[in-house]
Amino acid sequence: MSDITISIDGLLAKTPDLLKPVVQKYGPGLVAMTADEFCAWMDLMINGDDAAAWQALLAKMPNAALLEAWNTKAAEWAAANEKNAARAALQKEATLAVLKVLLGAALAMVGL
Repeated sequence: MSDITISIDGLLAKTPDLLKPVVQKYGPGLVAMTADEFCAWMDLMINGDDAAAWQALLAKMPNAALLEAWNTKAAEWAAANEKNAARAALQKEATLAVLKVLLGAALAMVGL
């Protein structure tokens, strides 16, 4: 695939007014991508791998602190998700234990 050269001004000229603030903020990362990188980025977005897509875009941004902040926040989200999954599993286990006791009691009441 051939490289396509585009500037922020060129990108903004083709952007609806509503999205111009987004392009002004993230446009430098998009402009810094080669055509192949942009296609790979679009594939990530289309396939729903939002985290990898944002990480790829932020890696191209002139402000390296954005990527560092993203990675820190992503690690926090992963830890919170893991904690929540463990909590949900414990709740499910407790609910099943209570249901087993209730089933045993109901069976005893009907004489089975």
